[in-house]
Amino acid sequence: MTDSETHDELFPSVTSDPAYQLCHTLTAHTRSITALKFSPDDSLLVSAGADGWLHFWEPMTGEHLRGFLAHKAGVNDISISLDSLYVATASDDSTSVVYLLNPPQGVAYQPPTLLQVPATYPGEQQESKPQAATEPASPSTHGFSHPAIRRFVGHTAPILSVAFSPKSNLLATSSFDESAIIWDVRRNSELWRIPAHADAIWCVAWDTDGEMILTASADGLIRLWDANSGQCLKTIDNDSNSPVSHAAFTRPSSFLYSSTLSSKLRIYNIHSGKAIRTFRAPGMFSSERWACPVIIVEAPSSFMESNESPHQQHSSEEIYLEKDNKEKESKTKSNPAYPKRSFVREARIIAGSENGKIMIWNIQSKQVTQILEGKDSHTTPVTALAVSSDARIVASGSLEMSAVIKIWKSGS
Repeated sequence: MTDSETHDELFPSVTSDPAYQLCHTLTAHTRSITALKFSPDDSLLVSAGADGWLHFWEPMTGEHLRGFLAHKAGVNDISISLDSLYVATASDDSTSVVYLLNPPQGVAYQPPTLLQVPATYPGEQQESKPQAATEPASPSTHGFSHPAIRRFVGHTAPILSVAFSPKSNLLATSSFDESAIIWDVRRNSELWRIPAHADAIWCVAWDTDGEMILTASADGLIRLWDANSGQCLKTIDNDSNSPVSHAAFTRPSSFLYSSTLSSKLRIYNIHSGKAIRTFRAPGMFSSERWACPVIIVEAPSSFMESNESPHQQHSSEEIYLEKDNKEKESKTKSNPAYPKRSFVREARIIAGSENGKIMIWNIQSKQVTQILEGKDSHTTPVTALAVSSDARIVASGSLEMSAVIKIWKSGS
């Protein structure tokens, strides 16, 4: 799909599926919501805010479980390790801190054996630099203790994005200082640093194998890096050179998707570096000033015909997405290896907008399937978005002074 396509292709009529409805409005933060993440098993929703706090929620009921002050400055992003043991932060104080996702309750804290955390971290006792303003507090709430088990210091400006590797042993951070750093979590050390871009790096992400990293920057570029050597593998630009506010790999990692400050969402083939889909909705979806989040639910490559190779250079017309929902449903029943969460019958792209709306497109049909809006929805730019692994729950947050989190559920 290209930017020269007709208005009808870019903004087709809204259909009625899926039917997400607003179910809960959650309050705990005192400043705007900056990040939301579901744990891998969907048992927890973690929120981060400009107030420096992390809060933990039961996503089905909206119950507030606990919260603690993670940084004395704002938290811009969080990442939960795939082993469900840790949550890492990206903060305005230029540090990233790793905490236990589920700390012990009412017992003395014991360092986890996986990371082999020593009783004191290397060099911490000798540290003489005045960093009291950047060290997170470790308060106890609801009987839980939240000590920092890792603290990474190396950036010279606010950290904007953080991401655990698939094996949970490495952590990537990106910053306003135009660099990305890969940290060895086990050894509590910097592995290597990428002077990656000519402007702030708003997003960093891993591919599903942990072999490749992407960085997305305000300089309008997305770069792919070898996670082992730090070598740049590919540079991807967009037609307008607009700042890239968000980017991530699909699963599996044959494609990536991005959002730019030109109110456009794109899906790229990572091998050709070419955009195979472009989504926009003039008058409804806007992202010109704020880094509005975007998520793909179920990767496009999972819908490709069996005789298609993701390594080929495809145009948008050569990408064959699944044509029959019933065919996929029959596969689900006959093949136990097919993901149980395949009730998501077609790939969707979900994005927050500056007008407070949440847009959902069907990637196959290019149709807007739903707009999450209404009198009780967001009224300011949507700055945080998370989708549960089965896609039944969408969580959203915005710049509203009330600092509320909205929980949307689908019964389909």
